[in-house]
Amino acid sequence: MTRKTVKRLSAPLFPEHPEIEHRRRVDRARKLMKEDNLNALVLARNVNVFYMTGSRFVFVGWDYPSTLAPQSTAIITPEADIYCQRFGAFDRDEVAIHTTWSESLELYNDELELVNILKDYDVGKGDRIGIEWGQGLCTGMNPIKFLALKKQVSKELGAEFADATTTIWKMTSIKSELEIERMKTAVTVAARAMERLYDVIKLGLNELEVARMASRFMIEEGADSVTHAQVMAEGDEGLRLLSNDALDRTIGKGWLHLDLGCKYKRYGSDINRGVFLGREPKPDEIRLYQCRQGVNEFLDRKIKPGECFDNVIIELKEYVEGCGCILKDIGGNTFIGHGIGLEPYQHPNLVPSAAQPEFQNKEGKVLFEPGMMFTYEMAVELPDSPNMPFFNIEDDVVVTETGVENMNSMLSRDLNIMT
Repeated sequence: MTRKTVKRLSAPLFPEHPEIEHRRRVDRARKLMKEDNLNALVLARNVNVFYMTGSRFVFVGWDYPSTLAPQSTAIITPEADIYCQRFGAFDRDEVAIHTTWSESLELYNDELELVNILKDYDVGKGDRIGIEWGQGLCTGMNPIKFLALKKQVSKELGAEFADATTTIWKMTSIKSELEIERMKTAVTVAARAMERLYDVIKLGLNELEVARMASRFMIEEGADSVTHAQVMAEGDEGLRLLSNDALDRTIGKGWLHLDLGCKYKRYGSDINRGVFLGREPKPDEIRLYQCRQGVNEFLDRKIKPGECFDNVIIELKEYVEGCGCILKDIGGNTFIGHGIGLEPYQHPNLVPSAAQPEFQNKEGKVLFEPGMMFTYEMAVELPDSPNMPFFNIEDDVVVTETGVENMNSMLSRDLNIMT
């Protein structure tokens, strides 16, 4: 094993975010660590390493451990803020020095060096080290390396790894002003691309053609990358065929789903709209669509800081049933949307308090807070027509001090018919 300590002699030349943002994230992590009785926090999933350090090291662009090559990590203690970057024949010290505000920089060629690094930063006997290893998370390290590291931490430091799911999810659940602005850009880009699709979609196009156009439009509108461009057509055969990827088939008459998402400075959007091509919607389809449209308007009114998730979900379910429709459960819970941010699915989700104990207050309730971000997404059906198209009007919203802001409000929720 080899380790190298890098001394910072100047401020970074290409930081991902301002120093004040970096300090906010470190301070927030330390506050939550104290609440959760953690003496240190070790982050190895790339999305979390990026969140805590801003590093642009090439391997922090992937979010899974693919080999036994060492994984970059971020370490937070009450006194230290450390970025640990793997190094080898092609790795340069300048990446760590010039892309992150982290106060301490440690390079290694084996994660087992983390034992000595933790020791040198005063982590020792009886300490609890939070790690991405529990019911809700998996660490970015190769599992073989992680298990060896866990054993060494216990043997040499007398410390223990603890599940930091609660700490990490709470840490990233509340977005800063900078994060919100980046997210708004990503959402606006996807919305503009969606509007451009409306101008070119027509019968006879291939699903793949439309998906490729959607991807190109998002890049042209300013996206750094495309996360998804799903085109799901009902078609002349009347099938409710929803695929994760666009199919190599011609778009026929009927309902067409457009599910778009892109990233701007690592923050990702996720919006969905649909159009009718070549035919008028049937009465039941209009009724179902109007209910789904009303759901978004209902959530816009009901979501406010301090409001309990459970109350909103219960009242929404009553609204849907009042429209003669059904709000379907997913995974045993009423599901009306999911969190978004650096990941397309980021906690908390719009599900009952009982399903996400990590966010419960002392009364066992989960409350909306300013800075939380969600996308409205749920399965609403007519009880006697379960095979109708999945009408999804997916909007990305952020909770504000006074309510909720629809970040893609420029995109109409009205039924789009192209005959």
